[in-house]
Amino acid sequence: MANTLLIAEQTARVAATIVGQDMNLAALVHRDLEADFAAGKGATVKVRVPGAVASQTRGIYDTSTPLVSDEIAEQSIDVTLTEHVYDKVALSEGTLNLDIKSFSEQVLRPQSLAVAKHVERAVAAVMKATPEDIAIAHDPLAPAKTFTQIRRKLRTAGVSTDEALFAAVGPGVYAELLDHDAIDDNGKVRGIEIHESTRLADDEIVGFIRPAFALVVRAPQVPNGAPYGASITEGGFALRHIMSYDDNVAADRSLVSAFVGVKAMPLPVDLENGTIELRENGGAVRVLTSA
Repeated sequence: MANTLLIAEQTARVAATIVGQDMNLAALVHRDLEADFAAGKGATVKVRVPGAVASQTRGIYDTSTPLVSDEIAEQSIDVTLTEHVYDKVALSEGTLNLDIKSFSEQVLRPQSLAVAKHVERAVAAVMKATPEDIAIAHDPLAPAKTFTQIRRKLRTAGVSTDEALFAAVGPGVYAELLDHDAIDDNGKVRGIEIHESTRLADDEIVGFIRPAFALVVRAPQVPNGAPYGASITEGGFALRHIMSYDDNVAADRSLVSAFVGVKAMPLPVDLENGTIELRENGGAVRVLTSA
């Protein structure tokens, strides 16, 4: 049994790593991962927002005024796990014995990639739901200027200069940037890291910071009746893998799955008076260049 459990954990670890490595847009957002989803807590996960305090002052020679004590009031934002993403395949004894040389490459990889692609679609859908900013103009002969405006919009919304900026762009926008040599050697335009995605419209740009979107993933618990399985957090993803044998049809079943939720997050802005203001869509800007 010890060897079986060890192999199960190793297999689940490989699958989770494959998903994590294949993520594009999902790799750029905040990820909240956990193995062995805790039963009885519901489908809501609370994502913490950092708290803040205001500085206090007193006179240099003051020895009588008591020091003021502050309390840090943290907030949290609810993200709901909305989907049980899975892939299940049946493998006959003939397939396992005669055709499969590498279980990881021939079975786990395509199963894991199916999960990764679903997660990518979910993240892209939430990004595409960002309200369009019609105030940002686009010049196809000077496409980099659009990113200057996006950068300014994010900073004036309250995004700290310490926060890295990203942009997911459609193929048409990326082509424009290439044709005008706008992308520097670090893959950036105006200091914004550019990522091409075919999941966006040809003329679509979504500029954002990592905390603007949250991807919450929980690996379901292995059922008590499963003879072989493990829930693992590894390589940027949480995933469960179960193997079972159906002696009625002489076939193995391989199942990979995860609970997934994606949400656009408000931008927490420190007002420097001890309070944090949450600004809806403050951390993301969406532009359609052909509008």
